[in-house]
Amino acid sequence: MERIKRLLELMEERAFSAYLLTLPENLYYFTGFKGEGAAVIMSDGTVKLYTLPLYYESAVQQAIQGIDIIKTKTHDMFKDELAEELGKLVGDIGFDYMDAESFWKMSSKLRFLHLIPSSELVWKLRSIKDENELENIMKAAAISDVGMEVAPDLLSPGVTEQDVKAELTEELLRCGADRVAFDIIVASGAKSSLPHGGPGNRQLQAGDVVVIDLGASVNEYSADVTRTFFVGDKVEDKIEKVYKVVEEAKNLAEEHMMAWVSTSFVDRVARQFIENAGLIEYFVHSLGHGIGLSVHEPPKISPNSKDLFAENMVVTCEPGVYIPKQYGIRLEDTLLIKKDGAVRLSKAPFHPYTH
Repeated sequence: MERIKRLLELMEERAFSAYLLTLPENLYYFTGFKGEGAAVIMSDGTVKLYTLPLYYESAVQQAIQGIDIIKTKTHDMFKDELAEELGKLVGDIGFDYMDAESFWKMSSKLRFLHLIPSSELVWKLRSIKDENELENIMKAAAISDVGMEVAPDLLSPGVTEQDVKAELTEELLRCGADRVAFDIIVASGAKSSLPHGGPGNRQLQAGDVVVIDLGASVNEYSADVTRTFFVGDKVEDKIEKVYKVVEEAKNLAEEHMMAWVSTSFVDRVARQFIENAGLIEYFVHSLGHGIGLSVHEPPKISPNSKDLFAENMVVTCEPGVYIPKQYGIRLEDTLLIKKDGAVRLSKAPFHPYTH
């Protein structure tokens, strides 16, 4: 209810008569309900949760007290009860997300109202984590660490990427994860130059570079950790040098991550270091992102971002260098932003050699 109260204050600033929530993560954040549906928060504080018969019992069990739960009669809530409810209002209605078809259907039934996309209101709240959220993310990070700590023992010539992925998934679940936060990436050899690994089920070979990106989810909150490993006890000197560049860029960027610092500045710090090493053309993505109920959420840590770090944001830092058709190096941790610096929540060691 405190979150709803804070959203009401933001709605008042925009003179919204109501706010429509449709994203499952936002429904959970504001109502406690884990499922599909939509919630309408009226300017007077009334909250109505619309859900299909399939999810109605779950909504009754999970939603916080004080919310009116409505079982819809059809599968198209935007055509029926929800549109009818919003049609009674006067004034603009904010919303978090709507696909084009749903927006058209809703707008056609609300001829005298305006639907205003305003996800930034929700993100002002969600990007700052409370104690309960931080506790869940810390647990997710600790479980992710266990998975990453066993990863080197799984990497040997002849083992397939899928074998490693299956073992890591099982390990995270065994250690208490509700689920994996995203599809685990195990990218070896030349495939490691693809930031997301690409398709296939390659067998590992001696001397391979292997990028592993994994994360556990606990009570819907996620962590995100990446380490790069070398199969065996020897790798080409040039690859080892690139690894050190990426590691140093990451450490340097994290030194500047604190409240009120611009995220674009921190991205630039890492990017400049990699550029000075002659590798900037191979750093092909942003430095990081926020994480919580969603694996990727604000703030954006990228060259053109206008976001600022704030205390109790949780973010990732993940510089990478990808040499096309040869190899890739990426290192990533989940971090908690504090007033005077960042605290690593993921603490898996940086030992690239598997033997």
